[in-house]
Amino acid sequence: MNARRIIFFSIFGIYQLGIFFFTVYMESMRDDLNFLFEIFKYIGLFKFGALIGVVLLVIEIFWTRLDLKKASKP
Repeated sequence: MNARRIIFFSIFGIYQLGIFFFTVYMESMRDDLNFLFEIFKYIGLFKFGALIGVVLLVIEIFWTRLDLKKASKP
């Protein structure tokens, strides 16, 4: 695995850990309705977070296809 791929997987891993810790935090605050109403103001930002995940997934698919093409060339 090349250095570029290791850096990518590090970023992807940090992204996944961030999502995990965010969901654990949100679950711990589910009884605080004032907090939930405050966070609702920022719901538009969650779309961008999801978009980042999709972009990272597309990059990985693209790199995997490139590697498969390179490996199949004689």
